[in-house]
Amino acid sequence: MAINFLNSVDFNKNELLNPTIENQPNDAGAGTGVEGQLYFNTTDDILKVYAGGSWVEVGGGVTSLTTTDGTYIDLTPNSATTGAVTVTADLSAVDGTAAASERYLTKNNTWATVASIPGTYTFNADADTGGPGPIDSGDTLSIDGGTYISTSLTGGTGGADIEISHDSTSRTDTTSTDSPAFGGTFEAVQSVTTNSTGHVTAIDVSTVTLQTPEFFVDADSGTPQNIEFSETLTISGGTNISTVVGATDTVTVNLDDSVTLAGTLTVSGTGQSSFAGQVTVPTTPTASTDAASKAYVDDAVAGGLVYQGGYNASTNTPDLTTSPNSILKGWTYTVTADGTFFGEQLRVGDVLIAEQDDPSALADWTTVQNNVDLASLTQVGIGNVNPGEAIDVSYSNGTATVSVEDSTATNKGAVIVAPGVGMSVAYSNGTATVTNTQTNSANTYAVTITDTGNVQHGLGAQDVIVQLYDVTTGETVYADVDRTGANDVYITFATTPTNSIRVLVQKIG
Repeated sequence: MAINFLNSVDFNKNELLNPTIENQPNDAGAGTGVEGQLYFNTTDDILKVYAGGSWVEVGGGVTSLTTTDGTYIDLTPNSATTGAVTVTADLSAVDGTAAASERYLTKNNTWATVASIPGTYTFNADADTGGPGPIDSGDTLSIDGGTYISTSLTGGTGGADIEISHDSTSRTDTTSTDSPAFGGTFEAVQSVTTNSTGHVTAIDVSTVTLQTPEFFVDADSGTPQNIEFSETLTISGGTNISTVVGATDTVTVNLDDSVTLAGTLTVSGTGQSSFAGQVTVPTTPTASTDAASKAYVDDAVAGGLVYQGGYNASTNTPDLTTSPNSILKGWTYTVTADGTFFGEQLRVGDVLIAEQDDPSALADWTTVQNNVDLASLTQVGIGNVNPGEAIDVSYSNGTATVSVEDSTATNKGAVIVAPGVGMSVAYSNGTATVTNTQTNSANTYAVTITDTGNVQHGLGAQDVIVQLYDVTTGETVYADVDRTGANDVYITFATTPTNSIRVLVQKIG
């Protein structure tokens, strides 16, 4: 009977001496494997591995090799039956009578002579006129230059090159000047026509007559005026506008410093408009979009809450207790430091609101308390009771009632007992009943498990022998065993065993 391992075996890089892979006559004998499992096929004498859902060959002898010759190709394998097999390919196209150096293999896999290629030694030359003409072996083809064309021949290893060049053309340009008066004429090149090679084929010369200059001037109102060459255009200022003629023929149009408008001024834009001085508006606005005057705003906010910032009650900063103090009704302060105010204790976060102008007593102020702390074991304050695990909380008229729940297998209440390996726990009305399901003598312990887990043997020593066997087959099995304490061992299986496993623990000595 084979030793049954239920977990991986680590040899820690030591040699596995004289092993034999499982022998089977075929894949059916090996059965369905797991990825990477090996067996030796005794029928074909090859090693196989289970990969990708089937058994595939790892290596082995060459059972047979078949080669087929092709057209003009002979294939000859060597006689090796193991290791590398070499196949030699030889050319077999030997038909024809021409010498080997004078023949070539055609596309239809037959040999032919080079001399039989049509046109090998003769070709025709042609030109725009005079051709065509034959060029035989030994003849020379000359390419001569013509008008504005020259040719040159350069030679070297592997042949010769003929370069065809366009000759340089000299052009003489002339210049002239003309200053015609108004009504005079001059000639100008209007267009130039060239062919595909860049040669000028035509020029269009146009005669230009200079006209007397004039232009029209127009405005928002009035009749457009014609300004001729000898006339002067005058730009005059109007209401709130002045003009100035300066150097470099510049006319500057200025808005006067003091502007009086009889109509309505509308300023449009998405940004903000700025005024260096004050803008005077009517005391009382009449439309929802009118600007409000200072007097109107003061009357509107009188007596309302106006936040003035923080108040240090420790140093009375700013001074709120000395009268007169110019404080107005509705002014509001937030306490930033603890202290007394007209004999009353203030805490950080309290708010002070003036109830009248120039207040001089505590009664002239409203104090909003904000110093109620969270409750603690010694501090009365704001508090709340939250239920915890196995704790219930109920409220009635502001009173919290706390009650403890009974324990269950999943709820920790007044008491809870967690079962370990070899024991069971049952609950009834909050009472836990523990039952021992294991055998345990002075030096020996036994328990049956079905999965990875901790075994509490209670023998009081880590120096113990641990053995496992399959309860169904009686086979000794192997798994990872960690002695985690004087009373515990931890059993680890790579996969859950099919059958129950009996764990035997014996104290040594």
